This record gives sequence, C-alpha cells and structure tokens, in this order.
Amino acid sequence: MFGYVTINKPELKIKEYEAYKGVYCTLCKEMGKEYGLLSRFLLSYDGAFYVMYKLGLSQDAINVSNSRCSFNPCKKCMKITCENNIYKLACAITVILAYFKLVDNLHDSKPLKKILLYMLYPYFSFICKRAKNNFSTIFDIVNNGMKEQFKTENESDVSLDKSAHPTGVILSELFSYGETDERKEKTAQFGYQLGRVVYFLDAFDDYERDKKEKTFNPFENSNNIVDDATKILNLSIGALTEIFKTQKFNNFSTIIENIIYDGLWLQTDRITQKHRGEKCE
Repeated sequence: MFGYVTINKPELKIKEYEAYKGVYCTLCKEMGKEYGLLSRFLLSYDGAFYVMYKLGLSQDAINVSNSRCSFNPCKKCMKITCENNIYKLACAITVILAYFKLVDNLHDSKPLKKILLYMLYPYFSFICKRAKNNFSTIFDIVNNGMKEQFKTENESDVSLDKSAHPTGVILSELFSYGETDERKEKTAQFGYQLGRVVYFLDAFDDYERDKKEKTFNPFENSNNIVDDATKILNLSIGALTEIFKTQKFNNFSTIIENIIYDGLWLQTDRITQKHRGEKCE
C-alpha cells in the first residue's frame, strides 16, 4: 500500500473523522515506540486503514482516551487502543513494505537517485530486521510476493491481471493474517482485490515517470492511459465493493465504507485529472 487508501473527508461526520485521526495518531506513536522516531515518517494512511479494518471486524473491546500529539504537544488527539497486538502488527507491515519499496526503487532508479537510496538503505535494513524478528511470517509474505512481482514484471507481454496478481496475493495474506477460520476467506478476498486496486492506482499515477525512465509499467502499451486505467480500476473497485458488502463490521463501519466507496474513487479522479492536465481540487 502506497498512500492511496484514504478517506473522503467532507463526507465524514466530525466524530468519525476524529476517530480516524485517533487511529492514525495512535499508530504513529506506536511506530516511534517500536522502531524509533524516524520510523514515524514512513507512516501512511494505508496503515491506519489496516488497523481500522482489523479492529472493525474484531469483537475485542476498544478503549478511547484523550492524548496529545508527540510532535505538537499543544494539539489534542484521541488515543484508540485494544487488547490485541494489531498496532504492533501494522507497524511491522509498514516497516517491511517500506524496506522492499526502497529495494525496488534501487533497482529502477537512475544513478544520482541511487546514491541517496544507498545512504538510506542501512537504516531501512536495520528497522526491517527488527520487524522481521517480531513478525517473521509477515516478512516472508512480503519477501515471497516481491520476488514473484519482480519475476512477473520481467516477463514479456504480461497481462494487466497477471501483473497485479503478486501484489494482490501479498495483501490477501496480510489482511487474512491471524483471522479466525470463519473470517479468513473473506478477508483474503478483500485484501486481494484491494491489492489490485492499489497496484493499478500506483501504476496509473507513475505512468509518465515510468515511461520517461523506461521502467516497467503495466500500462506501457496503452494507447489511452486514462481510458485503460479507469476501466480496470472500475472493475477492481467494483469487485472490492462487492466483497465489502458481505462483511460485518462491529466498529468503524461508516469510515471504512467512506474509504471504499469514496476515497478510492477520489484517488482515481485525482490521477485522471493529473493526466488530463486539469487542476486537482
């Protein structure tokens, strides 16, 4: 996940937005606690969505209390906690995904950018090893998936569906991780379809840059990037929506619904406007 799984803020009630921020702020603090201050800069709203999705399905008690932002003590925020280790899990996932994203960028980047990435590599490697020690299965899931992604993207004439499959599998296993038998299949399906959406959004967003740098992009043979990308995204978000409808959430249902029904479309519209040279609102 690369920052595309976000809310449509104007459509949320104030209390819903405060809860959303509360999960994000709590995760931010947990990142600092588990992996140090600098690791907080790796945090994205995707991680907050993962926590919210897992808590939404869970029947564990959720505790809400008042807190303050670590970076701005004058700013109040919610602290939303639970008895399970979902925040620690989300932190490890964030760190491990960031590490493999850096490794992928090292492979694709030009020499000058590679110098900067090599300077960052020791730190990313260090915190990734810590995350691996905490959640070795998560590391294996992402490692195996990224190897398959690299292999797939180096094949000739790879289809859109096949190119998105490894990312779908990664998120399928991450979202179904630790789930009970009765929820495992649905959470796996949800994660798989979300993985496809995120992969296509990322490819759509990076299309011009990848074309310029001559790196792989699943839409590289497209004659009309906007039409082709929005078509596959319509199908993928539609499939994700259908799975979402079959799941029962005990908490945060309206916020999760906002992200699925509005947030992902908002990202699609933003990237579409960018490619058409329109001003994003």
